Amino acid sequence: MKMSLLIVATLLLTASAASEEKDDRREETAMADFIAINELVSVDAIRTMAREQLVATAVNDTYIIVSTRKQDYLVEYYVRCTQRYDGQVEPDVRRDSTALYPGVDTFRGCRIKAIYAIGPGQVDELRDIGRSVGG
Repeated sequence: MKMSLLIVATLLLTASAASEEKDDRREETAMADFIAINELVSVDAIRTMAREQLVATAVNDTYIIVSTRKQDYLVEYYVRCTQRYDGQVEPDVRRDSTALYPGVDTFRGCRIKAIYAIGPGQVDELRDIGRSVGG
């Protein structure tokens, strides 16, 4: 009896893990498609005024939307980042107080891989992707 319960529990955990991996791949594919279809080009930095607050909105664990007073950006992390805080935040590590750079700076403890400039319509579309794919 105990062995049967153990086998059932193992099967359920395996199915759950496989489902999570499939959802992760769907998220990655949706975001990669969005970047390719919109022909987003990586920018070298997010330029800000000294002490300007950045507003961040999570799309999923790998991408966030960062807004300055003038421009919106899609920020991609190197790895999944579970430190998701919406609202006004400041980067953790900055080599320059007036810019945020991919490859060296972090945002909420997660290293930035790429930054893409996006428009207002794209912000709405990214939020929709995050809601539909992320659940």
